[in-house]
Amino acid sequence: IAIILITAKIFGEIAEQLKFSSLVGEVIAGITVGPLLGLVHPNVFLSQVASFGILFLLFLIGLNTKFDEFKKDIYRGSFLAVAGALISFVAGFMIGYGVFNNMEIGMVLGIAMLSSSTAISLRSLIDIGEFRSTVYQKLTAVASADDVLAVLALSLLTTYFTYGVVEIWKIAALFFAVLGFFFLILTVGSKLMAGFLHMFSKVRDDQIMLSIPLVIVFIVAFVSEHVGIAGVTGAFLAGMAMNRSHLAESVIAPKIKTIGYGFFIPLFFAYSALILDIGALVSYTGIIVLLVIVVSLSKLVGCGFFGKIYNFEKKEQLMIGLGMVPRGEYSIIVAQVALTAGVLTQQIYTIVIAVVLLTIIITPILFRFVQNMK
Repeated sequence: IAIILITAKIFGEIAEQLKFSSLVGEVIAGITVGPLLGLVHPNVFLSQVASFGILFLLFLIGLNTKFDEFKKDIYRGSFLAVAGALISFVAGFMIGYGVFNNMEIGMVLGIAMLSSSTAISLRSLIDIGEFRSTVYQKLTAVASADDVLAVLALSLLTTYFTYGVVEIWKIAALFFAVLGFFFLILTVGSKLMAGFLHMFSKVRDDQIMLSIPLVIVFIVAFVSEHVGIAGVTGAFLAGMAMNRSHLAESVIAPKIKTIGYGFFIPLFFAYSALILDIGALVSYTGIIVLLVIVVSLSKLVGCGFFGKIYNFEKKEQLMIGLGMVPRGEYSIIVAQVALTAGVLTQQIYTIVIAVVLLTIIITPILFRFVQNMK
């Protein structure tokens, strides 16, 4: 853990200095201490500790998914997010099924490529001075709707691995159950949660506002797992339930970020690279490049070009489309779930991670290029 953590933070800082996401540095750190140098090897204990990073990450994303900030763009954003997700899923599925002649691999690649990374997209815009601009607000709406789609897709995938296609009705029931839960969270759930959290705000223990949110996250994740929904979905929904509390941004988020980004999240991303097959990067270079090109174009068309329907300017269309190009945390989580379930081989898992890294790296470069266009 010491070796992984210090290497992940150092490489993450280098990536930040180079204007890339720290995720790139953390994954490269895992590749360095694992497959390249052989200093650290995967084991059950490390896997269990690192898996907490997924819960912290999805909880923080849920905590920052504030529908009130972009509700005027929610319908446009949702349409563009769905369009981009569908085209990306079809593209990933066709390549997976066409190359590996396996329906399940095609499905997993489609779902892994379906969603973009909200944090990386918005960070790339901030880096070029587009913070709170019109493009930023529109991209926030699209990316947030994309997050919801990603959580739904991840839940359906884990349910499929649990029950199989024989009990497909359970997947359909789950879909509507999750949608219903989202509705409850956005209405009565968030109000109840805000009141519950406020009860503990006067307690003299300074760290109670770290403990209570974590208790809620773990309980909701536990219940989610036992009703057939992914635990990470529960963490995401717990974050959404809390984000309307006046304590969310000022008290809860800073405390969770400290333990999350200081320990569990970089550990998760670095650990995800320990099991990469370096030989596969060479053997499957053509497929990796094809996936990067195809899934990037999928988001450019679905989330960018279709913005023409809503009279977005051409440059806005291009910027929003590019903002949805980087894959990230969801793709890695989907790949890990599929690898654990025995659907993906180590080689195909490596392909997914390589696509994630390349899309993250090319996005800020393309953003700067488009920004300089007249």
